[in-house]
Amino acid sequence: MARVRDLIEALLESQPILAEDSTFLRRALVVGGVNSLISPVHLESFFTRYGAVMATVLLRDAARGERIGMLVFFAESDCLEAAESEAARPGAYRTISRVDDEILHNSVELVKDAADQQSRRSSTAEAFRRMVPWRYLEADAQEDINLRCLLLRMGARSTATPGYLYGVARSELAASGRACAVVAYYSSRMAMVVFDESRDIERCGSRSAELVAFHLGLYDSGLFPLVADGAGGHGVVTRDLLPLFCLSPDFLGRVVLLRGPGIAELDAGEACRRVEELHPVEALLVHRGDRLAVVVVRSRGDARALMAESGEFWRRACGPHPITAQLIDDPSPAFMPRPLLYPEVVNLAVARAHRRMDRCTLDDLHGLGRGLVELESLRPSSSVRQGNLARRGFILLGLHQDMTEDYLMQYFGDVESCVVYMAKRAALVIFSTPEAAARALRTPMADGRSRDTPRDDQVVDYLLLLQYTMLRVDDPLAHEDAQPLIPANYVLPP
Repeated sequence: MARVRDLIEALLESQPILAEDSTFLRRALVVGGVNSLISPVHLESFFTRYGAVMATVLLRDAARGERIGMLVFFAESDCLEAAESEAARPGAYRTISRVDDEILHNSVELVKDAADQQSRRSSTAEAFRRMVPWRYLEADAQEDINLRCLLLRMGARSTATPGYLYGVARSELAASGRACAVVAYYSSRMAMVVFDESRDIERCGSRSAELVAFHLGLYDSGLFPLVADGAGGHGVVTRDLLPLFCLSPDFLGRVVLLRGPGIAELDAGEACRRVEELHPVEALLVHRGDRLAVVVVRSRGDARALMAESGEFWRRACGPHPITAQLIDDPSPAFMPRPLLYPEVVNLAVARAHRRMDRCTLDDLHGLGRGLVELESLRPSSSVRQGNLARRGFILLGLHQDMTEDYLMQYFGDVESCVVYMAKRAALVIFSTPEAAARALRTPMADGRSRDTPRDDQVVDYLLLLQYTMLRVDDPLAHEDAQPLIPANYVLPP
C-alpha cells in the first residue's frame, strides 16, 4: 500500500490534473519487477497499442535492484484490455495487474494522502527542478533523468563540496558509471549527482544509512519526475546550460564555459574533484551533445583565478586534449523595461495575471508569488527590474481584509514597492535593501500588541512571513520570466 501511495504521488507530480480525477486508479496498471534498463518512455511503449497513456512513472526498488511502475490510460476500456492481453515480458518486467479492489475501495483517501505528502515535499521538488538545466530536460528523451540522479540532503553541519559528494556517492553508496553533473545548491541544503546510466546507481538507496556519518541524507528522486515543457528554453545557449538557480544576478561572473574535443567524454565528478584541489566549485555540468561543460565557482575572484590556470592544470583536470575556457560575465542579463507600452495592453496583462492568480489556492506560494511579481513588473518604475529580489522581497499571505499597500509600506518602513491582491489576500513587499528585509522578518505583526520575535516560518497574526528565497523562485522571475506571456511585451507604438 505504501509503495502504491508513492506511485500516486509521483503521478501527481508528473500530471497534477490527476488530483482532480477521483477515478484514475480504475484506469491504472501496476507493473512490477521492471528491469533497471527500462525507462518510463520505454515502459509506456509496450502499452500504447491498447490506447493512449496519460502518464507513466517508475520508482526504484533499491533492495532488489529493479523498479515498480504505474501507467494511467485515458480510457478504462483500454486499461482493461491491456491487463487481459499483456503478460510478463522477460528482461523487461515480471508482473502486470490492475489496482486491486481493496486499494480502489480506499482510493479517495489514498489519493488525498499522496497529495498531502506531495505538498509536504513541494519545496524539495522545486529545489530539485532548480538544480537541473533546461538543456538536460530537453535532451532527456527517455524522461528518466530523475532516475539517473542521486538527490542528496545536506545537514546543517555539512560543508560538503560537489566533488566531495561525488566521492561519497562512490565510496559509501557504491555508485558506479560516469557522472555528467555534480551540483551543490547551498541555500537549499541540497545537492545532486547525475549519471549517464541509471543502472549504475540502482541499489544506492539500500546503503543510504551510510550517509548519516557525513551529515547527509538521500531522497527518493523517483518521486520527482522532470519533463521539459513548452515554457522552457531562453533562446540563449548559455542560460539553457545552467541550473536555474544559477541564473540569479548573484552568479554574474562566476560561470566558466569549457570547450574542447575531450569534453564530451568527461566524468563530471572526477573533473570536479581535480578542479576543487585549487578552486572552490559549486557545480560542474557536462553537456555531451554540445561538447562543452559549465563550471560554477564560489566568487568572481575564483572565476578569474580559474581562467588564469595553465594548460597543464586543464590536462590534469580534463584529460590530454586542449581546453578552451571562457568566462561568462552575464548569465542573467537584466530585464529592461519596454518603453511606451499601450495602456490597453498593460491592462490586458494585468487582467491575465489576475485570472492566473484566481486559479491559485490561498496557500499557493509559487503561483501567487509569480502573479504578484508580474503585476509589479508592469509598473512604469518597476522595482522587480532592479534585481536582487531574492534578498529584498517577501510574499505575505493571509492578509486582513483592511490591509492596504499604504498601510504595509508605513508599517514596515524602508519599502520600495508593494503590491496587494486582496482577492487572494496576498501581497508582495519589496524593501530598499536586504538589511531592511532582514529586519522586517523580526517585526511582530499585531494589532498594537507586543509579540515575541517570530521565526521566519511562523504564522504571525495576519501574515505568513516568508523570505522570497524560501519559495525557491528568485531572481529569474524578476527578469525574463516576469514578463507576461501576452502582447504586452511585443506590441509597441510605431
